[in-house]
This record gives sequence, C-alpha cells and structure tokens, in this order.
Amino acid sequence: MARGNRTLSLQKHERLTKGSQKVLEALANVKNLSTAQDIHGLLRESEDSPPGLTTVYRSLESLVGLGLVQAVEFGDGEKRFELVEPGEHHHHLVCERCRESIHLDQCMVEEIESAIRAKYGFETRAHILELFGVCKKCHS
Repeated sequence: MARGNRTLSLQKHERLTKGSQKVLEALANVKNLSTAQDIHGLLRESEDSPPGLTTVYRSLESLVGLGLVQAVEFGDGEKRFELVEPGEHHHHLVCERCRESIHLDQCMVEEIESAIRAKYGFETRAHILELFGVCKKCHS
C-alpha cells in the first residue's frame, strides 16, 4: 500500500489519539528518518494548532508500541523514526560524516539468527542492525 493511502487508513485506527494521527501523517510525508524535533517542526509549519513536543514524543512511543513506526538509533543519543508496515522492520547503513541513512531492502540477520539457534539453542525475539561507515558521496 502506498504510504499516503496507508496513513489515511490508519487515521481511523481507534487507538490513535489526535496527536498520534498528526504525527503519523507527518511521518508519511517525509522521506528520511526523522527525530521528534524534526516532526514537531513539520507540524508547527503545517498545523494551525500543532501538538506540543511532549505530545510528539509520547505519540511516537505509542506508535512504536503499536508497530506502526520504527525507532532507529545512530549512536548519538537521539532516536530517529520512520513509518513501517505493522510487524516489519528495516535496517540501515549510516554515514558517520553526513548522517544520511541508506535503507536496506531486505533483512540479512535471519541467517545469523538461524546459525545462533542451531549452535547455541538461543531463540531470538528481536534484532537491530545499523551499520556505520562512510557513504559513497562522502567517500569520494
């Protein structure tokens, strides 16, 4: 489903507050991972009565809990957020120079999880993979 169409259908989700709906709409309209501050700024520019920053933070945590948004950490102490299909997740390559991220289109961790399960009998319930380095643009 296209991002815009998905957001419209999620707006009617009975568990979403008005603030969460606005945050979800803002995330649907950005292409990059966004901080709570970024989202708050977008809402201040586009809304007559935007939610406060505290509401944006609470809404993001709620949306993460519902599986509609994924939180990503770049190791700088600030979470970034992106819209995801419920139950899905993404991994990223993060440039340490320009801070841009490249979305990996497939999960490569499942093979590692399988090997860990076979060798150690350990059942994973979740994983996070962010690889840090220098992007092609900054490397040149």
